Amino acid sequence: MGKSGSVPLAKQIDMLDYYADIVTGKPYAMVKDGRLFIGHEPGGPYPVVIPCSGVKLIVNSRERTQLTPISIQDTVEIEVINEQKEGKWSVTISADGLQAVLRVTPAVRIKRKLADRCATNKLQLVVMEKEERFPPLTWDELLQELERQGIKYGIDWEACSRGVTSCTEGEIVIAQGTPPKTGDDGGVELLFHNASKVPISTEEEEIIDFRERYVFTSVVEGEILAIKHPPGLSTPGTSVKGDMILPPPPKDVALVAGEGVVLTKDGKRAVAARAGRPVASKTRDAVRVSIIPELVNDGDVDLSSGNINFNGDVLISGNVKEGMEVKAGGNIRIGGLVSRAKIQAMGSIWIRGNILSSVVIAGVTASFIEGIISHVRTLADGLTKLTLAIEQLYGYSGLRHSLQNKTGQLLYLLINDKFNYLITSLKAIQKQVKMLPLELVSDDLQSFIQEVERVLVCSPRMMQDFQELKKLTQWALEWEKNLISFESSDSHVIASNIVNTDIVAAGDVKITGGGCYNSRIQAGNKVTVNGVFRGGEIQAKGDVHIGELGSKGGGTTKVLTGLEATVTIDLAHENAVVLLGGYGYCFLRKERNVRLKLDETGNLKYYGTPA
Repeated sequence: MGKSGSVPLAKQIDMLDYYADIVTGKPYAMVKDGRLFIGHEPGGPYPVVIPCSGVKLIVNSRERTQLTPISIQDTVEIEVINEQKEGKWSVTISADGLQAVLRVTPAVRIKRKLADRCATNKLQLVVMEKEERFPPLTWDELLQELERQGIKYGIDWEACSRGVTSCTEGEIVIAQGTPPKTGDDGGVELLFHNASKVPISTEEEEIIDFRERYVFTSVVEGEILAIKHPPGLSTPGTSVKGDMILPPPPKDVALVAGEGVVLTKDGKRAVAARAGRPVASKTRDAVRVSIIPELVNDGDVDLSSGNINFNGDVLISGNVKEGMEVKAGGNIRIGGLVSRAKIQAMGSIWIRGNILSSVVIAGVTASFIEGIISHVRTLADGLTKLTLAIEQLYGYSGLRHSLQNKTGQLLYLLINDKFNYLITSLKAIQKQVKMLPLELVSDDLQSFIQEVERVLVCSPRMMQDFQELKKLTQWALEWEKNLISFESSDSHVIASNIVNTDIVAAGDVKITGGGCYNSRIQAGNKVTVNGVFRGGEIQAKGDVHIGELGSKGGGTTKVLTGLEATVTIDLAHENAVVLLGGYGYCFLRKERNVRLKLDETGNLKYYGTPA
């Protein structure tokens, strides 16, 4: 601490001649060159001094912390307080071992000096500060710490030098390891277009004009369909301690041959074994390549041909007569009309002629998936709990010996006592599968259901290996994931005119002819009616465009869409109703060029002109 001195102020009067003009007849206190000066009339009043942080004001041997009157008879000491803060430093290694970081907080020394202040009767003391910073460590200390922690690889000596001379708080990377490099993931390269249809140019147009013109992907025997690329090589890394860091293994994808496909001897190529349409289904760990053939029906579908139920594409050159059904696991193309029939496809449906009093379904709708997935989820969850229950029983030392070779008996008892709901779920799945479209009822799904039935219903007592139940549980969990990820939004319906007909499509619905009468359309995406939609209802998640909606004096015609959709109508009649996500608009008069959409705030925006 520095002091201003302890000389009685009465002896300082001879030093104040220079300030006589300022202080004559008035009490004052001032600071000059770090010293305090006081002046006043013999009988007072006295000036006052206000201490500040960083100094001690001692009057007549007592420290004062508040405003203090001082006379020239007082003995005053002002001690300036300097500060010293210790520095800190540390070296830490990152969790992955790839970095050593030096964290530095420098030492700080604060020197203070009493500032000069002009003469005044009320003096506030002020100090001036000067801060000095010093590195908190030395070279030797850093080297000893590196040796103590075993840091010996990738040391940056230039960064170390900056660290030991740094007077700034912060972090410095002083050693950097080499990160491991994971090889490229394996994959399967498809040599065909996985879409069931691709656009063709006008000169290649097919005879049947469905407005939307496509050619269906097909291959012949011997064509290479897919090539498997193995994972790339990985490179290990090195930590700052010199230890090897192994990279995670790259992911691999299996190439699986489905129907109509064989693999080469090395398993790296999929080759077509028959002509047809190639398709690829992908899961997390595998790509299955199959060939779906096309069924061609020359003529009408009637009593002489029987119903068509085919796991592939179907081409019908004639009509589909009353009471007949056509089901396909792929796409359906019909060159004639459809009358009082049911048409159902996993893919898209094109119908050149009119549709009369029929039902047309394209794609797997949400109701199909929801109908089975809840039961598969219950089965998967129940099998998981059943497996865990058996594992826990085997874990008890007192029961381990008595349960040896009795896994089947234990499984039978648990199913009949606590897990009998698994049988109910299995029966519900079997019932739902009979209602599912053919594309979803694959051989794998049928095999899974048969295996569950064998283990849980037919012969639970015969199970000898507990691992068998574990595999079945894993199989159930995989099927739950497969069903959740199943998509069929590419399934569309394109037709000319419809009357008294229900159309359901996972994708778009497009009516290219004169229009629709007393019909219902449900689409997972967009609906386009080039002509009239009169009587009935449209439900769509996407945009809707209609040439003419409703009729003069006719019944109510409805359009229902999602919140993000836009509805455009060339001509709308009174009594027609449009609902966008629950917000409705009813036409009270004939209007043209109508456009309806919800804005960003959720308000219904309407554009149109009276007809």
